[in-house]
Amino acid sequence: MSETKYKPIKINFTVEENDAVTSYAKQCGISVVEFCRLLLKGYHPKPMPVAAFREALNELYVLHERVKSDEHIALHLRSIILNFQKRALLPERSEQPWQ
Repeated sequence: MSETKYKPIKINFTVEENDAVTSYAKQCGISVVEFCRLLLKGYHPKPMPVAAFREALNELYVLHERVKSDEHIALHLRSIILNFQKRALLPERSEQPWQ
């Protein structure tokens, strides 16, 4: 069991700021608290991809399955797919995170 202790804080946003942070966190598929934690760690969360992105990714995986017999091509395609996912989905790290 984790020994991490949490200390609550209160942040007052304007209505517009609250709407913006709530909407953006929802687009990213995370809570406002997790959104703030990521920002504090120097990460910038990204919105969840649209359906067209998921469809394209699925097509790439189908293609990957079809070329598995050629290990060199399959490895290269897998590398492209993973890089594509990483760049599109993972939060980006800021140059200088808040400390």
